[in-house]
Amino acid sequence: MAILGTRKFWIPAQGASPTQKENQILKNKGYFNIQLHSVNYMSVGNFFQKIFGGSDTVALATNLKFQSGVDTIEAISLQDVRKIKVDRNNNFGLQRNVAVKIPIIANAIEIEVKMTAVKNDLLQAKFDMLNKSEYRAALQLAPTVVGQVLTITSLVKTLFTDSDPHAQLEAKYAGIISTQSENNPVYNGKLTKGLLIMLSTNDGDKFDDASETKFEIRGDTLYYDNNQVENTYIIFNISFEELKGDDEKSNWFKKYTDALNNLENILLTSDQNEIEKIYNNSIKSWIEGNALLDADATYINSERIKIRITSLKSINDRYNELKQIIPPSVETIKRPTQPTPTSPGITIDILNSLTGSTSFGDFKIALPETGSFLNNNFIIDPTKTVDSSLFIDLPQKERKLFKLIDRDAGKYLKQLVDNNITWNLGNKIKTLGDIEL
Repeated sequence: MAILGTRKFWIPAQGASPTQKENQILKNKGYFNIQLHSVNYMSVGNFFQKIFGGSDTVALATNLKFQSGVDTIEAISLQDVRKIKVDRNNNFGLQRNVAVKIPIIANAIEIEVKMTAVKNDLLQAKFDMLNKSEYRAALQLAPTVVGQVLTITSLVKTLFTDSDPHAQLEAKYAGIISTQSENNPVYNGKLTKGLLIMLSTNDGDKFDDASETKFEIRGDTLYYDNNQVENTYIIFNISFEELKGDDEKSNWFKKYTDALNNLENILLTSDQNEIEKIYNNSIKSWIEGNALLDADATYINSERIKIRITSLKSINDRYNELKQIIPPSVETIKRPTQPTPTSPGITIDILNSLTGSTSFGDFKIALPETGSFLNNNFIIDPTKTVDSSLFIDLPQKERKLFKLIDRDAGKYLKQLVDNNITWNLGNKIKTLGDIEL
């Protein structure tokens, strides 16, 4: 298990299940975060420093490689540069994000830590320049962020190449992301949530046969068997989140918002055909938003499906509310008891956009009620996308369909609430009480 003179150990996060199997992170199940929890550097010092004392300037960088299929994103950040006293423990006390809500769609990730003593004044000036908060953005996979990360990665990599390689401490951890849980994922190289300890060791020291149960973290300091660890070590906190929620900064969110805002035009007309036309235009914007969401690599596929259906619910809810607000001059217009879309073409377009390029098996897992309804009415191969020709007769059952869509969307909204995540779409649209007729 030793890697470049470094051993890795795993302990569960405080309050979490103690077993590795229950903490294993599985593919397509959610999002992982990586936090640099703490860093300790044991500086031995050279011959003269041991006699006369002294200090070293040390630079610390983290490198995260995210591999999905043939694509690899590499993100290197300079986490700290500081002057430290030699021949003693130096606890950096760092708690910084390395990766935030990364969708678990990759085949593997690799975490690497590099620490080097900077001897050259010119190099130190360059390290100091990159040791600023704006250059330490955690990897998020958003296109604009990735572009910045790649630029910084190139600069930091060049600096470490130019520095003295003999002064470096290197530690690596490769985490394979699999689809099934197993008993000892950490020791089989599988990504597992919890605290990952990378500990620099020497042959024959007490950590050769260390028991993970004797490790304990007090604050940001590592203890073993109730004694403070004086080796150089790095601790990462790897955590997991099931959901991400909507993203107000994304292009697809703006499209969904356009669809909602467009519905406000219903208040300006009393013509039933015009009202239906307004709704249809909002659905077209929603479909365009779905296409943009499909291209958003920061989400797992199942949550994309849930966001689509919940955005549709937001649009339909607002549509139904507005149709109930009828000016006195048009009171004769019949109020619909269940104002859902009535155009067969629109119903089919909605269902086609919901299923999209997703296999029916994945669709059914994400939306169990809607998926079961379709499964009971049609013969659909779970490994393939849904054939739109199946939906020709479906509008006859649209009332039932939209009721199930609402129920699946409601389950997702409850999941968000349970995870303290706010659903933002529609929150900025006027409420009924705010509307002036």
